[in-house]
Amino acid sequence: MGKIRQLDDILSNKIAAGEVVERPSSVVKELVENSIDAGASKIDIFIEDGGMQKIKVCDNGEGMEAVDARLCFSRHATSKIKDDRDLFNIMTLGFRGEAIPSIASVSRFDLRTSTGLQGTSIVYEFGKYQQEEVCDLPKGTQITVTKLFQNVPARLKYLKSVNSEFAAIHQYVERMALAYPKIAFHLYHNDKAIFQTNGKGQLLEVIANMYGIATAKNMLPLHLQTDEFQIDGYISKIDTSRASKANIITLVNHRYVKNIMSIDAINNAYRSYLADNRYPIAVVNIEVDPYLVDVNVHPSKLEVRFSKEYELRDLIYNGVSETLRQVDLTYEAKNKQTERETFKPQLDQMTLSISEELPIQETPLWTQSAVLKDNHSVEEPVLAYQSQEVQQDVIIPENPQPVMKEEKIKPIKEKIYAKVQIHGTYLIGENEKGMYLVDQHAAQERINYEYYKDKFANLDLTMQPLIVPLQFEYPMSEFLILEERKEMLEKVGIHLEVFGQHGYIVRSLPLWMKKIDENVFVDEMIQEVLHKNHLDVVALQDHAIATLSCKASLKANTYLSQADMQTIFDNLMRCDNPYVCPHGRPTIIFYSSYELEKLFKRVV
Repeated sequence: MGKIRQLDDILSNKIAAGEVVERPSSVVKELVENSIDAGASKIDIFIEDGGMQKIKVCDNGEGMEAVDARLCFSRHATSKIKDDRDLFNIMTLGFRGEAIPSIASVSRFDLRTSTGLQGTSIVYEFGKYQQEEVCDLPKGTQITVTKLFQNVPARLKYLKSVNSEFAAIHQYVERMALAYPKIAFHLYHNDKAIFQTNGKGQLLEVIANMYGIATAKNMLPLHLQTDEFQIDGYISKIDTSRASKANIITLVNHRYVKNIMSIDAINNAYRSYLADNRYPIAVVNIEVDPYLVDVNVHPSKLEVRFSKEYELRDLIYNGVSETLRQVDLTYEAKNKQTERETFKPQLDQMTLSISEELPIQETPLWTQSAVLKDNHSVEEPVLAYQSQEVQQDVIIPENPQPVMKEEKIKPIKEKIYAKVQIHGTYLIGENEKGMYLVDQHAAQERINYEYYKDKFANLDLTMQPLIVPLQFEYPMSEFLILEERKEMLEKVGIHLEVFGQHGYIVRSLPLWMKKIDENVFVDEMIQEVLHKNHLDVVALQDHAIATLSCKASLKANTYLSQADMQTIFDNLMRCDNPYVCPHGRPTIIFYSSYELEKLFKRVV
């Protein structure tokens, strides 16, 4: 007897469901795309418990007659293509005819549809036909999915929390709203309205709905056209950026895709304007002849292949670059303050005259200069790891905030005498053994890394209020995930307080977390929590330490005094590992006296 057998339809559909239906958001994706292909101008999505209890999608599209309603439960039955030539001219979102039978095989699937004359209701449960009847329904389609994966327990255990599953649904609906601003989307969760668009065709209104009005005001229109491509959308000004590429959204013929080439072309156009690890917000739709793009290369249609990929890449890069060049790229000052520090000064002060050596406190490379009674500020920063003789009146807070515990300074492993700086980037030092070359940025990264690592190890989270609280606004899909994960951020001293519908405010930061752009640092930590599904506290702290170390370090082309250079050498030689920065690059290179003599052929 032969071993190969023909699988029945129910089992075949279950296998297909493994590719088509991964989680509740996959169901929403397939149903919403069918609604769009049916010409709907209004789509309502009702979700219960992240889609694990119920998913209902209602539209005002063209609907189906009874015969088509029955046939749509058959595999590879579709109205969208007729022969193989149509595979190379696809203008619809769906075309394989797998979605409905696949979903119906792992759920209770209730279809109600009408062309405006007479409605039809058909019910399937776990791939088996249950009933059909006539129903009253206005033109359009309503599909209700319940008991999802109840017959596939193995799939159920891989579902995430209610918030995570709904966040995935919300993110998908947001992207479709960006792709189709002429369609009114309404999303509800547990009977509460969460997201909606008016369908008036204004893409910028949808962007404002997602990211907030302030972000929408900082978007630039983009329009590019050649014989093969037409590109429309919006890109952010350089003072509006994120710590993740996830906000660069690319659409091809209004289909959301993850096209790495297009994303990189947009990102590369910003490289000379944005700091490392900062990315623009962009929503870009690429209109292209269907014959020039293959959308049938990925099970979930998230990837496409262009026949003129390099021409498209150059068009996007040059177009975005030119758009940025044509506008005023001056950063807009936000929350202007006369104070130099972001942290609140203590207002109640008293004068204390001292004439003694100040205790030494370990800090990153720089500490703030003292505030003198005669209001003259000290131009030279006080150098860390050094003591000073002070013979003047210093203003001391009457009720000072708790300060970091003073620690014994580590001994210098080896004394190196600073001599000169080259190109504002490298330092040269010497001792009796030979010559030392130091990369000042890498060296300070190592110094700061060990400093911050010690603070986290000792759980030093003494907080200081901010003069101007930091405000952040995220799409609701990201906000829902953050609500589940924000406790992790508290382990690195970031306390998120809900502010508005889907935003946060940060009112204080650890006292020692200075000399950085607090707004950028907090956003980077938030993005790390958002986009790393298996991040633990230790990994987050390591990321925070490395980020703080880099942000607080001297950059290239920073010119230093002789005393500043000496401080870098001394602090570096106090480190446990002074030889490489946290990223593995060398901080210091040594040439022995013998090697120098060999270079000049003084010895053989």
